[in-house]
Amino acid sequence: MNELNLTELQFSEKDVKNFVNSSLDVEEGSILFIDNHDNNKLDKYVDESLKKKAKLVITSLNCSLSDDRVIKAKNYNEILHESYSYICDDYESKKYFGITGTDGKTTTGSYLKELLGPESLFIGTNEDVLFSEITNEKHLTSPKLFNILKLLGRSDFKKYKNIILEASSHALDQDRFNGIKFNTSGFTNLSQDHLDYHTNIENYFNSKLKLFSSQLSNKYVYIDNKWGNKISENTSIPSFKISSDTQGDLQILDKKTYPKTILKIKIDEKIYDFELDIVGPNFYQNFLLAFSMAYYSKIKNVDQIIENASNLKNPKGRFDLIDFKTNKIIVDYAHTPESISKIIDYVNPYFMKVVVLFGAGGNRDKDKRKLMGNASQLADSVIVTNDNPRDEDPIQISNDVLNGCDLSKTTVILDRKEAITSAINELKENSVLLVLGKGHEMYQEINNSQIPFNDNDFINETIGGLI
Repeated sequence: MNELNLTELQFSEKDVKNFVNSSLDVEEGSILFIDNHDNNKLDKYVDESLKKKAKLVITSLNCSLSDDRVIKAKNYNEILHESYSYICDDYESKKYFGITGTDGKTTTGSYLKELLGPESLFIGTNEDVLFSEITNEKHLTSPKLFNILKLLGRSDFKKYKNIILEASSHALDQDRFNGIKFNTSGFTNLSQDHLDYHTNIENYFNSKLKLFSSQLSNKYVYIDNKWGNKISENTSIPSFKISSDTQGDLQILDKKTYPKTILKIKIDEKIYDFELDIVGPNFYQNFLLAFSMAYYSKIKNVDQIIENASNLKNPKGRFDLIDFKTNKIIVDYAHTPESISKIIDYVNPYFMKVVVLFGAGGNRDKDKRKLMGNASQLADSVIVTNDNPRDEDPIQISNDVLNGCDLSKTTVILDRKEAITSAINELKENSVLLVLGKGHEMYQEINNSQIPFNDNDFINETIGGLI
């Protein structure tokens, strides 16, 4: 078949409920929309789906299989986009917000959700439970748009009008957002990450840059830094800069970031003051990015946004503060060289001793490991442990990290529970322990198995027996 229109197929309401976008989700009676540039992979997925008794497979001309249940369309991408209005009939009327950058996407998105109010939904790293009933695919920072809209099409999600999405470099590179237009997008920062996929920092940047094209966004807000300014130089859609200098569209006049965040800002010639119960390295920038995105979206007036700001809290696993005697324990998702150095640098002025505990993920950007080790050396004491080794040798991963460490102040304890317990026992007076890398995660990936484990839960259980 050359051209196809879905209305020709006259789907019933039951059929629409059985729409899926992965062979992993196919059950008897499913209607699968699928394509892949690799013809062999596509044929494999289609064949698997037919064996699972799919009612219909709609695919592209890349598929070479012949079957009465397989419809091949020259205009497959148009058909896929047409399916969106079936699974979520009001998706085009919703307001979308995209946030990209290496660090701070989850924190910014969490703040933006609160600033825009209860009609808002944030979908990102922390929200894997949302899709447990939608797809059997492994949770992605940025899920497929098909699955996002399938979620939004459910009756209990119809109330959400503002949809905030973490836009990962992988998702942007793979054009996962094609089919929607972001009202306002935001950029946090860029540093080394995911180079196992992108191979170099320029490719990584260019993937992020896609979000700020006229095809995907109406306008965007960015933080005044090297890569934010580079985006501004390479895009033509309206942009707004957050900066301490007078050229900023949102100008930071004054700030204090510990033990509370206190800000004085100027925007559109008006001055606003904030005192917020949020704290963490550059979290004031995440707040200002979220505030600016809300402000320039024009969905809420500034008084409503400011009122909503009074109740802001950090998202789970982002600079979670735990009191232990005269010390603090902080759980944070920091897992890049830059985020590790920033969080250590942030706490250094306030404590007599800084202990940092972290590991590096397996089957991921190996060049990053030595740099992570190097970044940790700002601390007084370092413990290298397991993060998610996956199917890599944990000893090899730790050795890669140690290449960037001063061995005289670095200890390797691969068992994360044992490492955390040892680190807590090391705390004396007015010290801080930074437990980094996993944040909100509820399991460790070891030998391709998911072992239940959460840093916060284990720490609170451990110190409960020590106080």
